[in-house]
Amino acid sequence: MKPIKTWIVLADAQTVRIAVNDGTGKGLYGRGTQGLMAPAITELSDAPGLTNAAVGPNRSSISDPDLKGQAARVFASDITAYLEAALTRGDYHRLILIAPAAMLGHLRQVMTPALRKALHADVPKDLTHLPLDELPGHLEDILAV
Repeated sequence: MKPIKTWIVLADAQTVRIAVNDGTGKGLYGRGTQGLMAPAITELSDAPGLTNAAVGPNRSSISDPDLKGQAARVFASDITAYLEAALTRGDYHRLILIAPAAMLGHLRQVMTPALRKALHADVPKDLTHLPLDELPGHLEDILAV
């Protein structure tokens, strides 16, 4: 029987890393994510804009756009497109997502039905900066590494 290849995706709003497990007892190794980068967050202004009221001398501020949130949503879409293409090619069979709650929410919103079917578990934690050799300790309840 062919072993089940699992991708463990560690993501936040700025970073994505992929660890691969080729089956029980095979350990983990890293996989490159070439071309998958978070979009730059550019500030349009350091203060909210102001507008004049239609009548009279009143002024009102315009709310700040959520540039970081917009960039995180775009990055989540890019990540899921990358994962969808890899799943279609047969690069992996099972998926584990590990990301902070906000990023995990963005990823869940844009997941395709095929990715949802491949999703084995999702963990609301930020482990993007964790060394790869420490990752198995965080997966004990999810995956036999």
